[in-house]
Amino acid sequence: MFESLQSVDDRAKTAVTSKEIRALFLHRQLSSAARDEPAMRPSIGIVSTLGNAQPRYAPWLQKALARAEHSKNTWSVKEAPPKVPNARKNTVKSKPNALKCATIWEASERGNVEELRRLLEGNKANVFARNENDGGKTILHYACFNVQLNIVMYITMYIQATKGLEALRLFVNCIDTAYNRCTPLLETCMTLKGNVNDKLKILKLLVLYGATLEHQDAHGDNALHWSVRNSCLPIVRYLVKETDAAVFAVITDNFKLQKPLDVAKRVMDKKPTLNSVEVYNLLRLVYRECNIRLKIQYGKKIRLHNEAEVKANQKEDTMQALDNARIWTTRTDALWNTCHDTAEVTRNAIESKFVDEAGKEAVGKAQLWLETKDGKAWMKKELPNALDNLKNLVQDGTLPKPRDLKRTAAVRLCEAYISTQESEMREQMRKKFTRENPPLDSREVEYYKRMVTSKTNNT
Repeated sequence: MFESLQSVDDRAKTAVTSKEIRALFLHRQLSSAARDEPAMRPSIGIVSTLGNAQPRYAPWLQKALARAEHSKNTWSVKEAPPKVPNARKNTVKSKPNALKCATIWEASERGNVEELRRLLEGNKANVFARNENDGGKTILHYACFNVQLNIVMYITMYIQATKGLEALRLFVNCIDTAYNRCTPLLETCMTLKGNVNDKLKILKLLVLYGATLEHQDAHGDNALHWSVRNSCLPIVRYLVKETDAAVFAVITDNFKLQKPLDVAKRVMDKKPTLNSVEVYNLLRLVYRECNIRLKIQYGKKIRLHNEAEVKANQKEDTMQALDNARIWTTRTDALWNTCHDTAEVTRNAIESKFVDEAGKEAVGKAQLWLETKDGKAWMKKELPNALDNLKNLVQDGTLPKPRDLKRTAAVRLCEAYISTQESEMREQMRKKFTRENPPLDSREVEYYKRMVTSKTNNT
């Protein structure tokens, strides 16, 4: 009992006096004595006297014992009932996520990632498809409105892996219809479903992949209008303190000419809760500091816009230069091949002309030499051999027998000498021309660039 009284006293933070402790100690002695001597019974007068004087326990002790019993029942660990090993459940509860879904919108609304993966990867469904029966919503609209964090994470990773970041940025900012103009970001801010932490994580994912905070729906409300209207303090705090574009959203009017601060004031007046008051105070502080922050953010926005424009211009100029280079490279290659072939034809024509002139000159010199004294002496010396060769050809039947063998042999000898001189002169002139004007062995432009550079350096 002392332990119970001490624990109760510590939890209840109530001071126990020494008189109470002595009375409790005396009570314990009397109780132990009664258990040791069961035959001894007090007289009827004593019992009646004690019963009429005071109850069995003092009021403070009754209160302490009641607290001890309550604490014991509250904090005691209850043992689980023993499990029957062979017991079988008669009914099997089916999970809602285990049900098959007919469309990607149904799977996204239910949060069934397995079915959505089966429809997108197995059945090759279009991830950008819109449900025309429900206002043109996409799977991201359904996932954000029903606060399905796993679906949003899967959709963003799937589109990023298959379509690219630019397609994901456009998909995050897509609207359902022109009559609603509602984006997945606005669906997340306007819904009252789901957990606030999941909504905050979805919001961070959408902002990370390029969601526009300044976007207004068909009524002119942006994300901050809807978050304030629902008095969602964590989302309002995140939008105001963690994002840059919230400065522009704070000062934006909807079509009723109401800023988010006006909406917060109306909500607080209608239902003054802790969240609505905190939201109003937060927006009022931000609106007070909005002028300075707006100038800073506007300057940053202009700087980023200028940098993006410069990069876009540079990229466009680079692409245009590359296109022109490809066009001119093709034309230059064709022009180079044409010039190369023309140069080869011209060189061959000049070589043939040069060799023909040298051959004619050799023929004239040979004829003049044969009429000289040395030529006649050579003719006289070589004539017997030429006559023997002619006789052999006649005997073989290669040539018919001429009337004058000696004259025919002399003519053949002169023709052979002139032909030999012409051939030798032609070969010499051809070698000389090739040595002075070599042919174009390669069609590569770089080869001739190096050749021209080397010749320029040598000169």
